[in-house]
Amino acid sequence: MPAEFSITTDLVKSKKGNVSPEFRAFAAAGFKAVHWCQHWAGEPVFYAEAFAKDVKELADRHGLRVADVHGYSGTQGGPTYTDELFLAANVNRAEFAHRLGADVLVLHLPLRKCPEEQAIDNTIAVLKALRPACQAFGVRVATENLFDPPQTNAFFDALFAHFDSDYLGFCYDSGHALMTNQVDLIARHARRLIATHLHDNNGREDQHLLPGEGKVDWATILGAIRSSGYRRPLNLEVHKSPGMTLDGFCKRAYRVISGLPYS
Repeated sequence: MPAEFSITTDLVKSKKGNVSPEFRAFAAAGFKAVHWCQHWAGEPVFYAEAFAKDVKELADRHGLRVADVHGYSGTQGGPTYTDELFLAANVNRAEFAHRLGADVLVLHLPLRKCPEEQAIDNTIAVLKALRPACQAFGVRVATENLFDPPQTNAFFDALFAHFDSDYLGFCYDSGHALMTNQVDLIARHARRLIATHLHDNNGREDQHLLPGEGKVDWATILGAIRSSGYRRPLNLEVHKSPGMTLDGFCKRAYRVISGLPYS
């Protein structure tokens, strides 16, 4: 059984600012860890040391641990997006993670839609450039499975062959895997699993529902996680249900994840 259950900070989908109400509700519901998931797309936000200190103090006040941080993913090929911007923002995000005591940075890779060979080469180059900062801050990168476009087995195989597990791991997103019919990714890359984005959907839309509210095969996924030896927090990446209070939703979310047949 994992030592902790975690939840992402952006469960109120439209909110970008103060997360104090969320941290209070997470702790009251029983969560012991959080996945920082603010400002991961669009124009980059660079976190100052004072901001990291405030977040750390907020987490400590509520008895929460920031287990991992979502990296900046840019505008996915938009007019203001460059590799240099991606690198600068994620060096800042790695430093932010270090200041919070987190040791995993989740990234969306590749950076843009392109032929697979080009995507692999570009991603390897970007990860090489980011590695010195991540190593300096004691942070590993977790590459997340996506749905637009989905990565192939060859993409992940190439990355994991090039970088060892001390630097590069895998973040399994259950909702994305359902949408792309790639549930097997978690078993294929079990030895690299260092982060989880657990949520449900109808198989067509990225709905970020609680487990059991969609079509995800949780028995298969949880069995693969258990067999992998994964010991980090099981993390929910869900969006608050319309009409529910923040406190009510967080309590429901904790009941759901703590009640999954993991052990």
